[in-house]
Amino acid sequence: MKKLTTVLLSMALGATMFGATHAQDLQEVRLKVIGGWSNVTMTTAVEQPFWETKIGELSGGRITADFNSLDTLGLKGDETLRLLRLKIADIVTGPVSFVAGDFKLYDGLDLSGAILDIDTMRKAVNAYRPVIDKNMQENFNAHLLMMWPSPPQVLFCKGDIKGVADLAGKKIRTFNQTLADFVEAVGGTPVNLSFAEVVPALQNGTADCGVTGTGPGNSAKWWEVTDHLFPLVLGWAPYFSAINIDTWNSLDQPTQAFLTDAFAKLEEEMWAHVAAAAEQGVNCNTGIGECTKGIKANMKLVEVSDADKALLAGMVTETILPRWAGRCGEACVTAWNETVGKALGFTAKAQ
Repeated sequence: MKKLTTVLLSMALGATMFGATHAQDLQEVRLKVIGGWSNVTMTTAVEQPFWETKIGELSGGRITADFNSLDTLGLKGDETLRLLRLKIADIVTGPVSFVAGDFKLYDGLDLSGAILDIDTMRKAVNAYRPVIDKNMQENFNAHLLMMWPSPPQVLFCKGDIKGVADLAGKKIRTFNQTLADFVEAVGGTPVNLSFAEVVPALQNGTADCGVTGTGPGNSAKWWEVTDHLFPLVLGWAPYFSAINIDTWNSLDQPTQAFLTDAFAKLEEEMWAHVAAAAEQGVNCNTGIGECTKGIKANMKLVEVSDADKALLAGMVTETILPRWAGRCGEACVTAWNETVGKALGFTAKAQ
């Protein structure tokens, strides 16, 4: 495996090097790519066009891809890195916290309620990137290419909701353990469901509420099966893209430099797309204000009170962070404290 320092140097110099690289100098390669969910605009507006059109245009047709989304392949999202290790795909996208079934450290980037704005989320992602990449290399024969967030994760509920207290007794869709910790702390019942399973669960009563991003929930039409939007920020559900190391090492240096630069620009597009979707997500779901990045619906907006914010902050320090630290272990917690914890101003300690 090529030294990580070589990869990082390539990332830093990618744009300069590609400026001196002609398309005909690139290695000819066709990549097998598994992307995000097909009913989420991050996939349809940014990731899918990159693989199906843009990468071929940028490379003069030398680099192309067979692209499939998670759900069209019948995947739930927690299989992606294992599929990458088996080289069933060359590049995969998946939710970061879905890997936490194998390694609890992945939840350290999405502790429920700990990060309330996108700028802070970016600081956390940048701080934790080396920790994630090291784990991927050691355990999945994978090299981390990109990470980006979803829009803020909030609650879509059926029935009257006025604040956190009304979540008691509700069956609430979660997708990681720290969200389950939050739901249990407010007296609800966590129901672990993949994104594709949520709408049927809300329709048939398996779930009363669901947590997802304001944008993804809008594009997946959660507003058809719920009526109250409670924009208490519970996380950012970050995604990753990674490449099989054997695939990466089979590429020559000009091709690696080209791809590194292309991925850096794609990652910036993802962050910009999410920032725009986050700004309008509440507007689109409630039908109030500007909505040009989604579908205008008419959900009732539940105002987040100061008391709700204070309650959430207390849960982070007293329940969510200590429980995660206990699951993750000493070495994991030390790495988190030195990276994400330092960026956020938190210190994790196991209960």
